[in-house]
Amino acid sequence: MRVLNKAKSMVQKAIRFVHGNIQQIAELFVIVVIALVPWFIDLSAVFKTYLESNSISPDNFFWYIAFTCNNLVASLVLVVIALVFIRGKNSDFMMNSGYIYHDYSYAWYWVCSKVLGIRKCSLVLVPIYMQFKLAFRGTFPEYPLDDEAYPTLDNESPCSVIYYNRDKQSDELNLILEDTYTIKRSQLPHNNQRLFTIKISRNTGNAERHFSQRYIDTIIDTVSKCGRIRRINVYATTNPKNTLHIARRAFGSGSRGNINHLYVFQQSSNGERLFSEKGHKIF
Repeated sequence: MRVLNKAKSMVQKAIRFVHGNIQQIAELFVIVVIALVPWFIDLSAVFKTYLESNSISPDNFFWYIAFTCNNLVASLVLVVIALVFIRGKNSDFMMNSGYIYHDYSYAWYWVCSKVLGIRKCSLVLVPIYMQFKLAFRGTFPEYPLDDEAYPTLDNESPCSVIYYNRDKQSDELNLILEDTYTIKRSQLPHNNQRLFTIKISRNTGNAERHFSQRYIDTIIDTVSKCGRIRRINVYATTNPKNTLHIARRAFGSGSRGNINHLYVFQQSSNGERLFSEKGHKIF
């Protein structure tokens, strides 16, 4: 039964992946087909008439090279032409626009950005550890977020900062970022519950999604006062807009001089909503 459930989960994940990335998959398929064309079709024979009636010029330079050179060169030239077209077409395309859970590997995001030229990526319905990784590494130039979906609160009350196991301070600490949902220490991995822990709360966890400058400033200030830290373990229920600012400003390359490594733990959506035993390394 466990094997069947695992197989079913993998199939469902594959279906979601295809559904959420059909355009990118199609584009990569086209690139592969174009790369293989010179190896199966004699382009110089197919375009013999064209080559006889036209000489090489700036207007047809790349096409002329593709039709007259060996298979490897022709393949590379055709792929470059295809990429130029696809990347131009993708300049306004928004990745993760579908209303499904976008649980993809970082390698896939990298290919979509650096190879296919996608510039915009939504962080909505993306696992929180991947939100941190994408924002911190600046994989995409833009992460558009609807300001109306994350309104700014006026006259917001001060954030709560609570310290646990303060007598066990070391070069590793837990950072609990409580935002849209409350987090109990019992939800953390058992072995990490004994570590020095800082819990920063924006509110009482009423599930309202707001952008909070005060919350972000509190996190930045608290982290900066931690001194030299080898590793920070983050457990967060922050909304995408707050996450974007926290990843960039509290842990960005210009702000992490006192931190060697950052790990973000993913929370389960089932049962007691426990955090995973192993964190995802951001840097």
